[in-house]
Amino acid sequence: MSRWRPRLALAALLALALGGCAKPEDVIVRTGDGKALTAPAIDADPLALLPGNAVGVMTLDAKAMFQSNFGGALLSIVRARSPLPAAAEFEPARDLERVYVGSYSMQGADVAGVAIGTFKPDKIAAAEGQLKTVAGMPVVKSTYAKRTLYTAGGLGFTVLTERTVIFGNETGMRRALDRIEEGRVQRRLSAWMVDILEKPTAPVSAGADLTSQPLPKAARGELQFLEGMKTANLVGNFQDPGLNLAGTLTYETPEGAKRGSDKMLGLYRQLGNYSVVMALFGFPQPIKKLDAQAEEDKVRFVAGVDGQAVAVLLDKAQSYLASVSPPSQ
Repeated sequence: MSRWRPRLALAALLALALGGCAKPEDVIVRTGDGKALTAPAIDADPLALLPGNAVGVMTLDAKAMFQSNFGGALLSIVRARSPLPAAAEFEPARDLERVYVGSYSMQGADVAGVAIGTFKPDKIAAAEGQLKTVAGMPVVKSTYAKRTLYTAGGLGFTVLTERTVIFGNETGMRRALDRIEEGRVQRRLSAWMVDILEKPTAPVSAGADLTSQPLPKAARGELQFLEGMKTANLVGNFQDPGLNLAGTLTYETPEGAKRGSDKMLGLYRQLGNYSVVMALFGFPQPIKKLDAQAEEDKVRFVAGVDGQAVAVLLDKAQSYLASVSPPSQ
């Protein structure tokens, strides 16, 4: 996997622990035509909060994810890296229900998301003094577009209601908050992206439009099956062996699809050849199976990922993140 996509996925996952603040009938904002937008109205349409022009979107069933056989390792990272202060008493596995994420750049982790769950606004409002995450990282409290933002390590969140919060990196959050401040709270994602988010057919549903921005050179070099790809969509679940994925990749030409299929299978074989060397350094080979077949201008694929191997890799990621984190104050 290329360097930019893991960063996007990690940024999305690490920002999941969030909070909320409004009474059910409070007016949160007024739209451009002056109509009051209540907390129930915000809660009813989380997709309207995501900015348009997304490169990719994803929705996750958070409870199913945390109950997977790598959920414990993932939960450890979320708890440690979340920008939510420890005083908020938020338990992701218990309180988080679903996450909607949009990525807005092919060059880095430009992410905005909406999390749905059960939160404790009184706890976060009561947190005073020097705020810290569960792992002791400083949490910075600031204001943007008349809203309070909490950030730690470049990731943050802002409260909308007791059920809904916005999260992401600073650029992503500002994209979303600008729309709310300007009264532009309406769906701006493409219709097929809305379908992915609104009617998920599996615990994981995602899609990407690679035609809207040029792929980074590093991504094309490391994952050569991306060359010539136009769109991608996939679904997944957390059953044995841990994570099962199925999807369709669309290419510019049938020849491009055939090359893409060959490159995917070649990468899988290459990982298999290196599995012994990877094991010597404590890195298990997570992909248990991969099948890909070109059909005209499309590649249909299925993949099975070893959940225990993912847990090991997440543990190592947690150790690495801890080693590069700034010291708590």
